[in-house]
Amino acid sequence: MSKLIHKYRILLLIGVVVLAVFSVGQFSKLRINPSFNDYIPAGVGNRAYLEKLDSIFGGSEKLLLILTNEEGIINPDTYDRILKLTDELQGLDGVERCMSLIDVIEIQLEDGITSFNPIVDEIPEEKEELLLLTERILKNEMGQRFVSQDLTATAIIISKSTEIDDKLMIQGIKNVIENNPGDEEVYIGGLAYVRQSIKSYIKHDLLTLLPGAIVLMLLMLFFAFREWKGVFIPFVVVILSILFSFGLMAIIGWEISLITILLPIMLIAIANDYSIHLINLYQEKVEDSQGRSMKEIVIEIYYELRKPILITALTTIGGILGLLSHKMPPAAQLGVLAAVGIGLALLMSLFLVPVLLSFYPIPKDKKLKKIHKKFFMTYVLDLFAKWVNVYPKRVIVTFVLVALLSSTGLFFLKVDTNVESYFIGKSDIKKGIELVNEKFGGSQYVSILFQGDVLSPEVLHRMEKYTEEIRKVPHVGHIISPSTFFKELSKGMYMPNELGYEALPTSEDEALQYMELLAMSGYDGSVSQLIDYNYEHARILVSMTDGSNQTMKSILKALGELTANDPNLVCIAGPGLSKIQIADMVISGQIKSLLMALLIIFVLLALIFKSMIAGLKGSLPLVLSSLFLFGLMGFLGIPLDIVTALLSSIMIGVGVDYTIHFLWRYKSEYADLSDSKQAIVNTLKTAGRGIIFNAFSVIVGFSILIFSSFAPLRFFGVLVVVSIFSCLISALLLIPAVIVVSKPQFLEPK
Repeated sequence: MSKLIHKYRILLLIGVVVLAVFSVGQFSKLRINPSFNDYIPAGVGNRAYLEKLDSIFGGSEKLLLILTNEEGIINPDTYDRILKLTDELQGLDGVERCMSLIDVIEIQLEDGITSFNPIVDEIPEEKEELLLLTERILKNEMGQRFVSQDLTATAIIISKSTEIDDKLMIQGIKNVIENNPGDEEVYIGGLAYVRQSIKSYIKHDLLTLLPGAIVLMLLMLFFAFREWKGVFIPFVVVILSILFSFGLMAIIGWEISLITILLPIMLIAIANDYSIHLINLYQEKVEDSQGRSMKEIVIEIYYELRKPILITALTTIGGILGLLSHKMPPAAQLGVLAAVGIGLALLMSLFLVPVLLSFYPIPKDKKLKKIHKKFFMTYVLDLFAKWVNVYPKRVIVTFVLVALLSSTGLFFLKVDTNVESYFIGKSDIKKGIELVNEKFGGSQYVSILFQGDVLSPEVLHRMEKYTEEIRKVPHVGHIISPSTFFKELSKGMYMPNELGYEALPTSEDEALQYMELLAMSGYDGSVSQLIDYNYEHARILVSMTDGSNQTMKSILKALGELTANDPNLVCIAGPGLSKIQIADMVISGQIKSLLMALLIIFVLLALIFKSMIAGLKGSLPLVLSSLFLFGLMGFLGIPLDIVTALLSSIMIGVGVDYTIHFLWRYKSEYADLSDSKQAIVNTLKTAGRGIIFNAFSVIVGFSILIFSSFAPLRFFGVLVVVSIFSCLISALLLIPAVIVVSKPQFLEPK
C-alpha cells in the first residue's frame, strides 16, 4: 500500500478512467427484453409446448383495440369508425389479419346455395330493426368475440407477425387511431402491447430511479460525514461499479429485464458500504492525528480495515450468489452481475479510496468539531449498550417472540406471477387489461392441442363434449373450438328443419367438404388457427377472465382432469400458463436461494472466526429477520413474485455485514480491555456508528424503488427497508445480548 500511495497512485487513476471509458463504450450493445417467456429456460415445460404450437399454427400474436362508448357502440358513427380503423390497420406492415364487427358473418342455405353474409352492412335507423340486429349479433358465436354483452364496447382483433418489432407495430396502431378520431375511448390490449409497455416502463425506471437513488445517497453521505470527501469518494466507487457491471453485461450479451432494474439500485445501496467504513475510521483517526500526514493515516486505515472489509464483501457476494440457485435466467444473471459489481467495489474501496484520500489535507480543528458533532444516534447507541448489558435475556426473548409471532404470517403467504397485476393505478394499459378481462373474456388463452385424425366424427364429438364442459368452469371467458365452427358451417349445408342443421359432420368426408366450402368462400383463415392445413392437428382455445395464478391453476387442473384419458391429446399450453411455471420456479428458487445463502454465510463465518458456534450465532439474526420478513409479507398480502423472490439472498448477503463488523470490532476491543461489557459499549460507539451509516445507505438506496412503475419493485423497496432495518437492529441489540449471556469462546483473546 505504501508504494501505491507514494509511487503508483496516478497510474491507478489512469487505469480506472480507461476501464470506465471502455465500459461506457459497450453500452450501445445493451438491449431491453420485456418478455416473461424468457424467464423459463428454453425447451422446458410450457415454453417448449408454445414453440410446438407456433410451429403448427404459425407465430402470430393477437392485439386488441377496444372501443368504448357508454351510450352504446351500435350506431352509424361508431360503425363508420370501425370500418376505417379496420381498413387502415390491415394495411400496416406486420399485420397478418385484422378482424372486427364488419367481419362477423351469418352462414345460411338459400335456394340450395350456401351464402356467407356480413351480419352488419349498415346500421338501421328504425329502433325495432336496430334491436333485432343487436340480438342477432349477441347470439352469433363469432359476434360475441367482437361485442360486449352490454353493447358498450367493441373489439378489433389484430393478428401480428412475430417478426415485426413491437414498438413499430404499436406506434403504427396509435397513428391509425389518431388519424381516425371519434367519440369512443380507444384502449390497446394484448401481449405485444404489454411487452412494449414493460419495455418503456423499464427505460423510465432506469432514467428516473437511478438519478433519484444517487441524489438520496449523496444527501445521506453528507448528513453522515459532514464533509465533501465523505460524499465524493463513495460516490465515485458506486458510479464506477455501475459502469463496469453494465459494461460486462453488454460484453456477455445479456439483456436488460424487469429484474435488471435492481442492479444499479443494489450497487448504489451496497457498493459504497466499504468506503463508508473507511471514511468513518478516517474521521476517527484524523481527530487524533498527532502530527501524522494524510498518507500515513491512509496506510494505517488500510491495514486496520482490509480484513473486515474483505470478509464482509465476501459474505455479501456469497449471499447474493445464492441467486444462482434460481432457474430463472434473469435472476441468476442478476446474481452474477451484482457479485461482480460488489467485487469491483471491494477492490476500489481497498485501493482507489485510500489513493483518493491521500490527495486531501488533514482537516483543520474547526472542521473536525463540525465532523464529530454528537448525533442523535449516539444517544441511541448509548441506550442500546445499557439494554444489552443490563437486560440481555429480555432482549433475546423479545427478538425470539417477535420472530415466532411473525412466522405465523407464513401460512398466508401467496405466490403470484401474473404480469397483469404488475401495473399500477389507472394507466391506459391497466384499463385496457381490465376491459379485455371484463367485457371480452380475457386476453390470456390456453390451447388444448390434439393430434391425429382430427376431422373424424369421434374426435370432433369429443372436442364438442370438452367445449360444453369447459363452459361450466369458473372464470372461463370465450371458447373457440373446431366443433363450434363446424356447427356454424352446417347452417350453410342444411335447412333449419333438417337433421344436420347446427350439428357436427357425420363422417370425415363431410368434414372435408365443410373445409373445402370454407376455402372456396375465402374464410379459411378464420379456422386456420384451430385446424392446420394438413388436418393433422386441432386445438381448442380457452380464454380466462382472471389472470391470477390461483385461477389459472384451477382452470389448468379442470382441463387436465377433463382430457386426462384422451388418446389424441398432445398438450395443454399457452402464454398464460408460463406464469404458473414461473411461480413454481419462484417457490423452488426462493427455498434453494435462502438455504444456499444461509449455508454460504454459515461456512464463511465459521472459517472467519474458526468456530462452528460463530457460524450458528452469526446466522441467528438472518434467520430471525427472514422469519419476520416473510411473515410480514403474509400478513400484508404481499405475494412472492419474480422480484420479491430475490429478497432473501440480498437481505442475507447485505445483512450479515453488520454482524461481522460488530464481532470483529468487539473482539479487538475485548482483547484490549478484558471487560466484555465495556467492550460492547465501545464497539457500539465506534463500529456501531459505521454500521448505522452503512445500513441507512442501503435503506436509502433501495427506498427509491417505491417510486417504480411496477408494483413488485415497489413492494421490493418497502421490504428491503424492513429487512435491512431488522438486520441492523439484530446486529446492534441481539448479537451483543447473545455475547453477554453466552460469552462465546471464539471471541476470547488468544
